[in-house]
Amino acid sequence: MADLVLKNAKMVTPFGVREGGIAIENEKIVAIGTDNSLPPAPEVIDCRGMVMLPGVFDPHVHLGGRTPYEENIVTETTSAAAGGVTSFLQYLRSADPEYKVVKERIDFASKLSLIDTSFHFIISGLEQAKDIENFSKKFEIATFKFYMGGYSEGNPIGIVTADDGVLYAGMERIRNVGPYNFCMVHAEDNALVEMFTEEIKHSGRNDLQAYTDSRPDFVEEQDILRAIWMAELLGCPLYIPHVTIGAAIDAALAANHRGARIILETCPHYLGLTTDHPAFEGDRAGIGKVSPPLRDKVNQDRLWDGLAKGYISTVGSDHVPIEKSGGALWEERPGFAGMATILPVMLTEGYLKGRIGLETIAAVTALNPAKLFGYYPQKGSIEIGSDGDIVLCDLQKEQVVGPLSTHSRFTSAFEGQTLKGWPILTIRRGEIIFREGEVLALPGSGRILARNGS
Repeated sequence: MADLVLKNAKMVTPFGVREGGIAIENEKIVAIGTDNSLPPAPEVIDCRGMVMLPGVFDPHVHLGGRTPYEENIVTETTSAAAGGVTSFLQYLRSADPEYKVVKERIDFASKLSLIDTSFHFIISGLEQAKDIENFSKKFEIATFKFYMGGYSEGNPIGIVTADDGVLYAGMERIRNVGPYNFCMVHAEDNALVEMFTEEIKHSGRNDLQAYTDSRPDFVEEQDILRAIWMAELLGCPLYIPHVTIGAAIDAALAANHRGARIILETCPHYLGLTTDHPAFEGDRAGIGKVSPPLRDKVNQDRLWDGLAKGYISTVGSDHVPIEKSGGALWEERPGFAGMATILPVMLTEGYLKGRIGLETIAAVTALNPAKLFGYYPQKGSIEIGSDGDIVLCDLQKEQVVGPLSTHSRFTSAFEGQTLKGWPILTIRRGEIIFREGEVLALPGSGRILARNGS
């Protein structure tokens, strides 16, 4: 007797797409097979016509900001559950030497999250870079992010730019905190962004292309090349989040061929939107503002090709819960909420348009991030012994992106647009946490994840 059985599905497993179902008992997948081979259970769900994917493992989330973290962790994991996200990694920052914010947020997450979570840490200055090994032992965190540029001094977000000395000191230590250790970089050259932003603001332009022109693709390429050079010099694994340009693929391939370990991540908004999208015309330009910025179709096509060929390993939401007006482009904060729309974007723009297969979607949204960061086989895959983290998607279900579909008041990059392939059922560790439009999980039912070997 199992606790829950799902039958008659189109299952996406590491071994291919197959017809059948699974049984879950004591939070784990205990059987995978044809419908008549599965054990009985108190609840049996007929998944006819549905695609069964592993629960999304989102490696790139930012919470807090203008809204108190303890509120954010509830509202945004509610939204995540509606989007089929069952696990996520969130970035933490803490300016004080005792890392009080880190302690507080881990505590809040353990008490309030609806889904399972763990953490990366953002380095703010040389002293923190030099303290990485101590910090890693203290909090069991092995992944550290550096902002190479893109945020002016005194920016309202509080981002501190890391110069080459900070980055070097960080990589020198990160290489020793493995396994599953990565230096992570936000790659935008600071001096160039500062110069171009000032020039374009002075011109009076307020269209979204003006914002992209203030951060042209080569400012991202330059910092990617510099980060790769330093990572090779120091023998440090490098993870580059929110890649927007095809040149990043070329640089990573060349470095990996030389023996480096360079991992690329991109985001749904770079895959589904371009800077000239009509949704961002006129006074809605600020809705599309994100850092790094949206690009053109040439770069977008390279990203899809990179996913299809396995050159880009992961897709992260870069979820930032803020409300946006669309006006006052230069004052609008960059970023938008994105966890709830990962799968609808990947299915609408990827699978249904023939760009990538279902196996690739399962790999980049679940299996690969779980493996890279040390949570597989517990997470990321439909396999016997893995957590019962499952999402059922209806490829025919269309919804307009907005508060009703995302279960969030925060602005989506895809606000007002129609996407297809929405989740209809989300299961986290064998518990149904979202069903037919209703989030059922309670705050605090999520857990803090422990990496393999921790």
